[in-house]
This record gives sequence, C-alpha cells and structure tokens, in this order.
Amino acid sequence: MGACACSHREASDSYGRRLGRRRAMDALFAAPAVVGVMEGAGLGKAARADLQQLVGLEWEHFDAVLGMNGRAGCQDDLRSFFSYRCAQYLAFPHHLIPLVLGEYEEAERMGRNLVEEKYARMMAVTDPDGYRRGWAQRLAAPSPVRAAALRQIRALLSPALEEAARELPQSHRHARPDESAPGRVSALDYFEAEVAGYSLGTLFALRDALGEQLAHANPIALSYVLAARLDKATEAMS
Repeated sequence: MGACACSHREASDSYGRRLGRRRAMDALFAAPAVVGVMEGAGLGKAARADLQQLVGLEWEHFDAVLGMNGRAGCQDDLRSFFSYRCAQYLAFPHHLIPLVLGEYEEAERMGRNLVEEKYARMMAVTDPDGYRRGWAQRLAAPSPVRAAALRQIRALLSPALEEAARELPQSHRHARPDESAPGRVSALDYFEAEVAGYSLGTLFALRDALGEQLAHANPIALSYVLAARLDKATEAMS
C-alpha cells in the first residue's frame, strides 16, 4: 500500500509539474508583444498554434533530461528557452514547423526523448569517451543516405554562419562557438545533433527549404535578430 501511494503521488506531482510548465509556456505565446514579433516574422495564427505545440513538447522533453550532475540551471529558464527555440523556428522556413511537430509527436508515441538524443549526439564531439560508454550502442550510426543529407545541410549553413558572424559580430559572440571543444559544442554540431534524429523525409525537406531560402535570406543572422526581439517582448514576464 505504501509503495502504491508513493507511486501515485509521484505520478500526480509529475503531471502537475508538466501542466504548470505548459501553462507558463502558453502564457508566453499569448503575450501581445510576442504575437506581434511572430506576426512580423510572417507567422499566421494556425502556424503559431503549431509552433506553440512544438516548443511546448520540446520544453517537456528538455525538462525530462537528467545529466550526470542532475538538473542543469538552464532547464528552469523558460524565458531563454522560449526565445531561442522560437527564434530558430521563425528564422527558418515556416513550412518546416508542422513537419518537426510531427517528429516530436511520433517520438512521444514511441517513448523517445528527442532532446535527450540531441544532447547525447553532442557528446560525440564534446565527450567522445562518455558517448562511447553511454550512448554509442543506443543511437545507431546514420545510414549513408542520412549521413549525406546531414553533410548537405551543414554545407548550406556553414557559409551562412560565417556571414552572420561578419554582419552581427556582437550577437555572434553570444551564440555558440564556431568550433567544438571538450565541454562545449559548436553551432553547426549542435544543429546537426538536433536534426539527425528526424525522419529522412523531414531532413530532405529541411535541405531543400534551406537551399531555396539561402538564395535570398540568412536564417542564422535572422535568428539572432528574432531572439533579441523575443527576449525584449518577454522582459516583463520574467
């Protein structure tokens, strides 16, 4: 009886925590200043609803990640998480949002945590020994087709990152570094770790959409600008 009561209480606490975090996320999306930034970036009402669902799921997956030393402080910084994640999705082609939402919904059904997998892949470049001990057998190496798609995406974004560094040097200094090193991951390694777990269909859509977008806009530079705008829009809510 005691064990059952404890288990029930833990489940109730977990549900309450999840509900509270989702409500806090919903409040950020409903803020008029935030809506203004998103509308200014060309995101309509239906797309904002998809983005809200997507970033909410990401936040829940992020909350469930447990590092070697327990929870990280950034796991309780909703405002920064919101600003950076929304800025990325707003800066990249918007038709990718429902595709990535579908990836998270499928992961939920399969019992996968895509954020945990992302951080595990980051370990492959920041802590190779730790990756081999804890994750190498759990995350299959990418197929030749997947590896080629990831290389193509990286090749598209590499010059865009260099251009963003030249055009917005101050913002770039506050972003992830250009090169990975022990304990820190570069911007491109981080992005590759994030998308590597997506289906091939989503990877191909991302590659093709970036090829079209980069002919007239730089999503990395735009993400810097939008992150600053969203941070400003949520100042009063911290």
